Amino acid sequence: MEYLKVKCHRCGNSFHLYNRDMSYEERPPMCPHCLVRMDKIQWVRLIDAFFTFAEVNKNFRKYHMDRGEPLFQVELLTEKKYVKPEKIVLNDDFTQQAGTEKSMEEVLRDMGALADIVKNPVPNRNIENCE
Repeated sequence: MEYLKVKCHRCGNSFHLYNRDMSYEERPPMCPHCLVRMDKIQWVRLIDAFFTFAEVNKNFRKYHMDRGEPLFQVELLTEKKYVKPEKIVLNDDFTQQAGTEKSMEEVLRDMGALADIVKNPVPNRNIENCE
């Protein structure tokens, strides 16, 4: 059975989300420890990602049983460390043009509408066929 382990960086605790918890109709989950709720858009993306991984793993098992193909299992891992944006200091051409080193938070505030792309990136997509 696939499940997700979610770490809340507000309180530092973790909780699990199981297949039965993943539904577009449900409200986004909240951390059971500090009661902060996940963003709705990120919840929808998380559901999509979860079911994609679950389907790939199911197909690996099915094709192994039906066709004798090699058996694989895919697991998504992330780094354990999280750095808050205000702790990141950019030292590239963008900040040098401003004449001072700025924190990531200051740079994002100065970027205006483009900052949303940095804060909420769109999953990788194949853009070769786009016009």
